[in-house]
Amino acid sequence: MIKSAQFLRHAHTAMNKFAQALSAALDRCIVTNTVAKQGEPVGFLYREAPVFENDSGWRFFSGDETDEYTDDPDNFSVVSLSEITQSNPAIAAMITQPEGSAWEIGEDGEFQAVADWQPQE
Repeated sequence: MIKSAQFLRHAHTAMNKFAQALSAALDRCIVTNTVAKQGEPVGFLYREAPVFENDSGWRFFSGDETDEYTDDPDNFSVVSLSEITQSNPAIAAMITQPEGSAWEIGEDGEFQAVADWQPQE
């Protein structure tokens, strides 16, 4: 009986880790191509309501994109959250934040919450 209980606890833990890994692989985000394709680090990120299946709501930018650049939908890619957090480990702690959250890199190189940010309509 004890071995069965230990096995069940181990199996439950393994399944939770698998579920978390699967969730991270399925959760998608929208990223500017300056980050996704040119390898620039994330300098600004925000979370809005998801707009498609498996959308996490996260949007990532280098922070140097112009309005003209961001007005062109061809300048964005949809990628997995795990891909972005692997190449930008500092943002991993923020991806559990709720919709309406926004963060930017400060002069000290650390991310800080942006309190007065509102998404554009």
